Amino acid sequence: MLYLVPSPLSQKSPKLPVLQADLPLIQQCKIWLVENAKPARAALGHFNMPVAIRDLQILEISKLDLNQRSALIEQCKAGEPIAVMSDAGCPGVADPGAEIVALAHKMGCPVNPLVGPSSILLALMGSGLNGQSFRFHGYPPLEPAQRDIWIKQTERESKSQNCTQLVIETPFRNDKLVEALLKQLSDSTLLCVGWDLTGDDQFIQTKTVANWRKQPPAPGKLPCLFLWLA
Repeated sequence: MLYLVPSPLSQKSPKLPVLQADLPLIQQCKIWLVENAKPARAALGHFNMPVAIRDLQILEISKLDLNQRSALIEQCKAGEPIAVMSDAGCPGVADPGAEIVALAHKMGCPVNPLVGPSSILLALMGSGLNGQSFRFHGYPPLEPAQRDIWIKQTERESKSQNCTQLVIETPFRNDKLVEALLKQLSDSTLLCVGWDLTGDDQFIQTKTVANWRKQPPAPGKLPCLFLWLA
């Protein structure tokens, strides 16, 4: 069985990211396919593993070629439980892991996604915006002119389809994106901003763009989510 294991969202105040009932499934896994080894070791510290973390096989997905991935999936099919984990949240959702899952399906290996926090769904839940129709874009365009055009396009789509638009952004680009959104979006468009979800410094708030301009959000050095609905 290939287990898809959520990891803590908040790095400052991490909490157990899985159900207690699923811990035995996780604790049996000695092979871990991860986004990056260092945060993976930190996350594993929350699972009360029965063996020392140094004795686990922790492999970064990006460093495995197709033959290595295939061999691991064959090993999994033969009865070795293997876990997939990203740096934060649910593997395969805005994070690496989907290619491993796709290969498992192709090779006939059973997959078991475990319940845990997804920053995307938590932000949508907490936004009060349309959760029946939404579109997740990942990261917005980097180039400022392209980004500004793209923001206008997504706002038009939001208005014509009553569709919530959702993006994530890295800490060092938060301020630029806040500035662009407040400049390009219409006064009446609803904008939700959230960061450190599930953590002690959790923030999530929805206001009109006109109101945000009076006191812009300041996520600082935290990954941030932005949602808007025209």
